[in-house]
Amino acid sequence: MRSPFFVLPLRDLLIGSKQLAIVEACVIGLVSGLAAVLLKQGIGLLGGWRVQMSYQFAAWWVLPVFGLVGGVLAGLLVERLAPEAVGSGIPQVKAALANVPIILNLRVAIVKLASVILVVGSGMNVGRQGPTVHVGAALAAQLSQWIPASPEYRRQLIAAGTAAGLAAGFNAPISGVLFVVEEFLQDFSGITLGTAILASFIGAVVSRLLGGRGLSLDPLMTAYEASFSLQDVPVFLLLGLLAGLLGALFHRGIFAGLTLNRRLSPLGLPGRIGLAGLVSGLIVTQLPATFRDNTGLQDMISAGDAGWQVTLLAFVAKFLLTLLAVGSGAPGGIFSPSLVLGAALGYLVGTGAHQLESLMGLADGLSSPSTYALAGMEPFSVR
Repeated sequence: MRSPFFVLPLRDLLIGSKQLAIVEACVIGLVSGLAAVLLKQGIGLLGGWRVQMSYQFAAWWVLPVFGLVGGVLAGLLVERLAPEAVGSGIPQVKAALANVPIILNLRVAIVKLASVILVVGSGMNVGRQGPTVHVGAALAAQLSQWIPASPEYRRQLIAAGTAAGLAAGFNAPISGVLFVVEEFLQDFSGITLGTAILASFIGAVVSRLLGGRGLSLDPLMTAYEASFSLQDVPVFLLLGLLAGLLGALFHRGIFAGLTLNRRLSPLGLPGRIGLAGLVSGLIVTQLPATFRDNTGLQDMISAGDAGWQVTLLAFVAKFLLTLLAVGSGAPGGIFSPSLVLGAALGYLVGTGAHQLESLMGLADGLSSPSTYALAGMEPFSVR
C-alpha cells in the first residue's frame, strides 16, 4: 500500500530521528486504544441485543440462530478477506516478531475487529483480549508500510503495537512492556523500550477513558481485596495441582478440536464456525438464563456470588463450549474463558475445603471461597 501524501513530508523531515519514533508510538497507542474500545463496545451492543432478543422471543431459536449467523458471517470475512485473522492472533504476532513472513496490515486489523465482534457478540465462548493484541500489531505494521523503514525498525513498531494492544485489551500497561522485553531479550535497545512504554501507556489510558472506567484504580482494588492465612496454604497447593492438570487437559482438548476440524474441511471455515455457533446456542438454551451473558456470569463467579451448583455447571459448560468454539477456528482468544474456568475451579475448591473443615469440626480458619476464586484465575489462565 502506498504512503498517504500527508505522511511523506513528515517522513522526510523526521526520518531516523527520535522525534519520529515518539510520534509513531503516540499514533500506535492512540489507534490501538480506540480499536480496543470499538471491539468492546461492538461486542457489548451485539451481545446485549442477543440477550434482549432471547427474553423477548423464544430462546430455543434466538440463541442458535444468532450463533449460526454470526459464525457464518465471521467465517466468510476471514476466509474471503484475511485468512491471517483466524484464531486468537497471538501466534501470528509472535511469528511476526520472530521475523517469520506473515501478513499484518490494516485489512487484517479490520477483519479481525469485525469477525471477533460477530463471534463473541453472537454468544460463542471466546475472548477479545488476544485479538486486541493482534489488531494493535497489525495497525503498527500498516504504519510501518506507510512510513518505509528497515526490517528491524518495522519489528520494533510491531512490538510497540503489540504492547499497546496488550495494554488496552488487558488493562495492563506494565505487562505490555514486559512482553516486549521478553521478545527483544537478545537485541534490546532504548528506542524499542521507549516506544513500547509510550504506546502501551497511551493505549491503556485511551481504553480506560473511552471505555468509561476512568483512571482511578481505587474501585478495582477495593472490589478485589482479599487476604489469606497459613491454613490456606495446603488448599492453595491442591488448587494449583488441579488447575495444572485441568489446564493441561484443556489445552490438549483445544489441539484435538483443531485436528478434528481439519477433517471437516468440506464445510469450509464459515460452515465450521457457524456449526459451532449453532451448537453453542443450543447448549446455552438448556442452561440457566444467567449463562446467556458471558460477562455477567464471569463477574458473578469471580465475586463468589454464585452457589456451588451453578459454579460447577459453569465450569463444565464453559470448558466444553470453549473447546467447541476455539476448535472451530473462530477468531477469538482463550484468556477470558480461562479466567472463568479458573475462578470457578477456585470457588469449588474453596467451598469444598470449607465443607470438609465443618465435617471435621475444626475452627473456621480458611479464607472465603471468593478468595480461592481469585487465586484460581492465575494458574489456569497461564497454561
